[in-house]
Amino acid sequence: MDPQSGQIIIETLKEEGVDMVVTLPEEPTFSLTEAIRKDSYFTSLTVAAEGNGIALCAGAALGGRKVMFVTGIAGLMVGTWALAQCSIVYGVPMLIMASYRGDIGDHSGIPGSQLLLFKQVAEPLLNTLRVPCRVVDKISDLKRTIRDANFAAHDYSSPVVLLLSGEVLW
Repeated sequence: MDPQSGQIIIETLKEEGVDMVVTLPEEPTFSLTEAIRKDSYFTSLTVAAEGNGIALCAGAALGGRKVMFVTGIAGLMVGTWALAQCSIVYGVPMLIMASYRGDIGDHSGIPGSQLLLFKQVAEPLLNTLRVPCRVVDKISDLKRTIRDANFAAHDYSSPVVLLLSGEVLW
């Protein structure tokens, strides 16, 4: 992740009162999750499974915390059952950030057919689950998009996903 992106994310989360971050470690967002872990402002929890991360965030959000889950796009797709429950059944406000492998411009070295699968499935799947999402690929849009997404999550009583791509991620 671009160091400037990580700094903007952390500053904006603090401004928005998001003080609990649940993470599932993965390479593109590792620098962000490490910086959050080291910052005493945040309660940071690491999980071993995507559904557990979403469920943990849901419980904390329903208890009044402002939360965020950080994962990769593959992990987010694995956790879709928990995500659907949080969105459709329980109306849980939470912010989710996922590295968007497969977006146009991804030079990660993952085989192209797998990247294309992520691109073809991720956004349509989130739409099917009725989970609002937005691709964030410009550092200049990052702060405003996080604020808007956090507001929307609480206004809609729904998870909102930010798919990190472009100069924000690479």
